[in-house]
Amino acid sequence: MSAAVSDGTVASPNSQPVVSPPDAETLARATLTFCLDGADALMFALLKGAQNAQSVVALLREFTSDMAQSSQPKSSQPQSELPKACPSKTSLSSTSMYAQRELEAMFATGIARWGRSVDHRGMQVFRRALHRWLDRFTQLPSHDPQPLSDWFTMDGSQWIIAPHSRYWPSQLADLSTRKDWAAPLCLWGYGEPSSLVTCPKPIAIVGSRGVNEYGRSVAHDIALQAAADGHVVVSGGAFGTDAAAHWGALEASRRDDIGAGTTVAVFAGGLNHIGPQRNERLFEAILANGGALISELCPGTVPEARRFLLRNRIIAALSSTVVVAQARTRSGALNTANWAAELGREVYAVPGDIDSPDNAGCNALIRDGKAIILCSTHHIDELCHKRHERFAPEAEPAEPTKSADSLESGISADSGEQAEQTNELLSGSSNDKQAPENTTPEQTEESRRYESVHTAIRRCHRRKLVANPEAILSMLTGDTTFAQLTETLGEMELLGMVEFDRGAIRITQQVSVNSGNARNNSHPDAPTQKEQLS
Repeated sequence: MSAAVSDGTVASPNSQPVVSPPDAETLARATLTFCLDGADALMFALLKGAQNAQSVVALLREFTSDMAQSSQPKSSQPQSELPKACPSKTSLSSTSMYAQRELEAMFATGIARWGRSVDHRGMQVFRRALHRWLDRFTQLPSHDPQPLSDWFTMDGSQWIIAPHSRYWPSQLADLSTRKDWAAPLCLWGYGEPSSLVTCPKPIAIVGSRGVNEYGRSVAHDIALQAAADGHVVVSGGAFGTDAAAHWGALEASRRDDIGAGTTVAVFAGGLNHIGPQRNERLFEAILANGGALISELCPGTVPEARRFLLRNRIIAALSSTVVVAQARTRSGALNTANWAAELGREVYAVPGDIDSPDNAGCNALIRDGKAIILCSTHHIDELCHKRHERFAPEAEPAEPTKSADSLESGISADSGEQAEQTNELLSGSSNDKQAPENTTPEQTEESRRYESVHTAIRRCHRRKLVANPEAILSMLTGDTTFAQLTETLGEMELLGMVEFDRGAIRITQQVSVNSGNARNNSHPDAPTQKEQLS
């Protein structure tokens, strides 16, 4: 029998997360998102003045229910001629007038909390928006929670999170500092929602779709280096630069499935419209390696051109640093860079041939002082914060995931190299290794120390460094001292997990967790750490 945890996530018997329905507040926020046509500062202000989203939905339901009762069509009236939810003030009943006054009061309160005041003209703008929302509200297939939840999650195949979720990326709140726009009300997703919070300062890599080999190589290499240091790479899932960045992060996962960061793709429409289809194997690989595909828009929303510009604000807000790998003068990547600058993010641009239009956008960013010039893809310490391991919130089972197998198949990768990468990635095991229930904290900490040292040794190899104790210490995260590292290396040598070879340290076997003890993977019956050391 599956067990529910505190936030509503359900853990299945095999410890793999399964989709759980959104709670009442999240479902209310999804309902309000359906009423919108994109990011809406008026709705954001309304919610700031309301007790919660559920109270707003209750008033909208009261409004539309009263209107439906007061405007019952005659039996001879065609369905197409039914009145829309845009009544004049004189036609409102007392119940509808009460609901409208309450909503207007919430809006005024929210505007004040947002640091503004509303005048008569502003209230008229809100009333027009309210009537548009009511029109959309009447198009919902149901107001009952269970059918509505199934509809919003595509029968449980997608998850939804809201700001009260532990998986909500708190940096999205920075969008409200620009009062013209608003943060998303909620996020839909496939994959691991925990990937949104495993890195405190993700890096976004963006650029043109029609990128040349130079731009593609730069995006791939930067993403590879960043993910190798445990950072999350954010991009838009499109052709060209976006795909190169995602593949670079996934390559880091292939090389180091313990310490590497993951990647998140942000889409401009509902997640049943993710594309392009040629990137479908890329999306499968992202899901198979602990990443996520996310959108602020309901399933069924078409990714129109204007929505890509709004999507870019989420990419910028999720990240602490935005790198423009290559862009033309009219590239959408420049829009992402502008959002990043307004949000106080660091913006880097890769310079290019001054005679090539492919590089004109990046060169202009550098010329105008809007971006810092990026001079190397191999030393990116200036781009990212200190390397770190993945952070899993409270070490509880993740919220809903969607199996990569459930995406439509049959679309090949962009190249033979990408196909080979995908096959390796999809055949790998999950990064979320959990210790058995009878593991003690001391045993878990012991295994964690050994895994961290293995990860540091692999990082030395990737950087072509001799893996001696000094180099390994420089690759470790946290506050490990040289004495502690030396002691750990001694234990690992006794256990046959590493060996010293002419001053360098080499991995001889991997760490597996069995009741908190590391064993030789090729010899399941080998003695545990404590048995060998005693």
